[in-house]
Amino acid sequence: MKKISVESFFQQSKERLRLSPLVEEGMTDRFIVTVDINRMGMALTGYLKWFPYERLQILGKTEIHYLRTLKPAQRKKILATLLSYRLPCIVLTHKMKSPAELIAEAQRRKIPLFATPTPTTKFVSEISVYLEEEFAPETTIHGTLLDVYGVGILILGDSGIGKSECALDLVERGHRLVADDLVYIKRLANRILMGSRSEIIKHHMEIRGLGIINIESLFGVGAIRDKKRIELIIRLEEWDNRKEYDRLGLTPSTHRIFDVEIPMFLIPVRPGRNLAVIIEVAAMNHRLMKLGYFTAQEFADRVSRMMAEETSRAHSPRLKGKK
Repeated sequence: MKKISVESFFQQSKERLRLSPLVEEGMTDRFIVTVDINRMGMALTGYLKWFPYERLQILGKTEIHYLRTLKPAQRKKILATLLSYRLPCIVLTHKMKSPAELIAEAQRRKIPLFATPTPTTKFVSEISVYLEEEFAPETTIHGTLLDVYGVGILILGDSGIGKSECALDLVERGHRLVADDLVYIKRLANRILMGSRSEIIKHHMEIRGLGIINIESLFGVGAIRDKKRIELIIRLEEWDNRKEYDRLGLTPSTHRIFDVEIPMFLIPVRPGRNLAVIIEVAAMNHRLMKLGYFTAQEFADRVSRMMAEETSRAHSPRLKGKK
């Protein structure tokens, strides 16, 4: 089971989530083990039968105002009870000032305590996205990922087939590189596959005969991006004269990554084919299909209608004119 140390969580998200530490003890010894979070409202009233203590805990405006209605001894007792559980950490939202008893008990139990000025509802939304990304299933694929006309295209193929050269041509034409050689893929909610680059390789690319080049340095920051949703796969392979390739596109193939089926086109490679233009057209055609315009099916339907009309005319009785 994956887990994230509270120290790592704080360092990675303190700017994004606008976190400031109130109690720093225990950050290296506490771990977040689930994407779910918990607002401590019911637990503060003493109902602990279904207290999900393993989740990141949130105290918002409602919870803090409720604590302030309690007498000091009662407040200290309930907080001591709650913080006796193995909580990963607690976050106070909405610029709420922490009760002194909470800080004292958190220090005694070495439970990290943070504060953020972000309103509770917005913070819950933001931290849910962060945790979803962190706990998402992930894998690594050998390929090249680009943003072509807003479509995330993953180029696959055997080593030396020309993936990087094709990507370089697309970058030179104004499209953006996400990752070359190694593509890190995470499956997010709603069956979204998000691809990103390796921190070691970053936006470098290997061109055989030329060596390692830096796309950001050569083409500028506008030629790169850190991550992109994968919507289309292009698989390159050596042209095989014995193989029958799809010429209409009525039954597009798919490629499974995790449990997500991604549309895939198999593009045969041989001298003279402009792969960059083909991939650009594939991206534009994919956008049309998302809008409900299926070119291949429309063409097939038109041919079928014409054939039906010809058949109908061939079998209809001819009208004889009167002399």
